[in-house]
Amino acid sequence: MNIFIMRETTMFRENITENITITTSIIPEIGGDPPRRPTLQEILMAYSEYVWAVNLGTYVFPIIIGLGTIGNVLSFLIMIRRTMIITPTCFYMAILAISDTTILYVDCLRKWVFLMYGEDAWNINTAACRAFYYLSYSSFHYSVWIIVAMTTERFFAIRYPLKFLTVGSIRKTKVACLIILICVLLLNCQFTWSVKITEKGTCVPEENYVNFHKDVMPWIDAVFYSFLPFVILITFNVLIICSFRKAHRRQKTLHGNPTSNKSASHNRSSINHRMTAMLLSVTFTFIIMTAPKTILFCIRNEVFMFLKYNTYDFQEIALYTLITRIADLCMYTNHAINFFLYCVSGQRFRKEMKQLFLCRKSRSASLSLYSSKFPPSSRYQTMQTVSRGSYENDNGLESYHTMRTVSSNLGSNNNENCQDVNEQNERENSL
Repeated sequence: MNIFIMRETTMFRENITENITITTSIIPEIGGDPPRRPTLQEILMAYSEYVWAVNLGTYVFPIIIGLGTIGNVLSFLIMIRRTMIITPTCFYMAILAISDTTILYVDCLRKWVFLMYGEDAWNINTAACRAFYYLSYSSFHYSVWIIVAMTTERFFAIRYPLKFLTVGSIRKTKVACLIILICVLLLNCQFTWSVKITEKGTCVPEENYVNFHKDVMPWIDAVFYSFLPFVILITFNVLIICSFRKAHRRQKTLHGNPTSNKSASHNRSSINHRMTAMLLSVTFTFIIMTAPKTILFCIRNEVFMFLKYNTYDFQEIALYTLITRIADLCMYTNHAINFFLYCVSGQRFRKEMKQLFLCRKSRSASLSLYSSKFPPSSRYQTMQTVSRGSYENDNGLESYHTMRTVSSNLGSNNNENCQDVNEQNERENSL
């Protein structure tokens, strides 16, 4: 939906440019140059709404791309840790980080480059035109359906915990992600042949697909990116909240259980609560942040009248551009903010992030200690002695024992620094 709005806006601007002689006056000769008519950009820059739209895109887009890249990379690194990746929800979140990063670079970065330099990457040639269409649509659709799959998985994990133990697994989660990817690629495969570059260097549909792209594909995109995911996510989120509240009340009414069973049940409930809180924050943020784009798609033809009395209303065009830019910023923010949502709503995520940096720092310190004790020349000589199996020499034997001691110390240092949190996470995951 986002790409079709932009494509129609581009074609609309071309139509205005072709007919701009009807609605504007000639700019007088300046400095000996021949008289010329103003461009659409020059006309729209006279309106404050358009100036705001340009400034928002120029300065906010790179902030979203930068923070989103850092956040998504950290989310991916944390979610693939041994203590996290064993749960299906964390695997989905790792895949979601990859998909969101693709959106930021394929679509958001392209728009920022266009604002800064006036060059659109999908207008380079026909191959680029088709590739950007295909990747943009596929990444948007894949991202939202990963969220749908993650929400569905969490509902069954809470509503039917015993059945989920036999049904839910990482292997089946990987299969689900692969199936979603194949379906998304097949849904958008027509972009590999239905668009082209015109003589003016603009990416437009092929002649036989103009009506399809104008009347059919926008609604297909709206259904699969907005309408259908909205219904599924809202439904399952309500069911998740109701099921979680029922399970919480049922746990309170249980009596006569041993203390150890109560403690295990409490830990299990606490883990499910934190995981569910992370998921709900992601899904509700998606619904809220993509809603402006969906609403704009539904009302634009009824609310915005660009042609009035056979004359283009540039004030209306400038206002529409500003509203579209704000909706774009909300949508791209949704694909860049998940890391911060995890930090706020996930206690376990914060622990894993802290442990990630502590372990890396500990390994670096241990390696530095080893390097200071054994210069490269002595390490090479010691390895040579050991490889030959010659231990008769006292220095070689001493070096061998010393290297074993340092190696053992390195392992013990790393284990001591990471053991506590890893054991805690393993106990939580085993529950």
